[in-house]
Amino acid sequence: MRHTIVIADNDRETVHALAEHLTGGAFETIFVDSGVEAKKEVCRRNPCLVVLGTNFGDIPGLDLARWILAMPSRPGLILLSSRADPIDRTIGLEMGADDYLSKPFFARELLARIHSVLRRIQPPPRAEDSPPKPAAETVSTGGYVFNFLSRQVQLPHGATVILSWTEAKVLSALLDHRGVPLTRDILSLRALGRTWTPEERALDQHVASLRRKLHSPPPAKPLIITVRHVGYLIEAE
Repeated sequence: MRHTIVIADNDRETVHALAEHLTGGAFETIFVDSGVEAKKEVCRRNPCLVVLGTNFGDIPGLDLARWILAMPSRPGLILLSSRADPIDRTIGLEMGADDYLSKPFFARELLARIHSVLRRIQPPPRAEDSPPKPAAETVSTGGYVFNFLSRQVQLPHGATVILSWTEAKVLSALLDHRGVPLTRDILSLRALGRTWTPEERALDQHVASLRRKLHSPPPAKPLIITVRHVGYLIEAE
């Protein structure tokens, strides 16, 4: 199966370097160097993944990222930035981006991140003897109702929010183990597809974004609890 990927960045050197690694084989890759062209190709090609720079001259990169993340069936999103500012990284991940890379980076590193995101958002087919989950399958706990397929969560006070793919993976893992604290190692493998390291902040930032989206006023209790020196927990009812 070939994956369609749109790579949008105004740095032609970066685009040319990536083209050597991502053209042919498992990928059908479309390269563009402006925000307008990126928007056009995302609409026309319906890619499974977008690798997006943040420094276009026509459309602010983060505005374009918000547009992609608001799509009903959005593609995976990896942000590229020429700035190493951790605030940029935090904003990108909190918006719902699946991953983030600061320039300069090795093309092989981006390729590894692409494969990781694709594994998360397009899980392998189930075995023939394993029935698929029904379209209406939901999990309810503490007044929250999570729909696996739509990635929607109904909050206790009635509002509904849509999670990013990664946020949904984190929440799904915690719900599968309600009452048991999950370590960052396990959550990182389940949600990010890679081993957690103490320097890695992406997982904690995705959890922080989840908490903001799932915030519900009292008397509702916070859904995700931090277990110090361990990880995170959703309490069993």
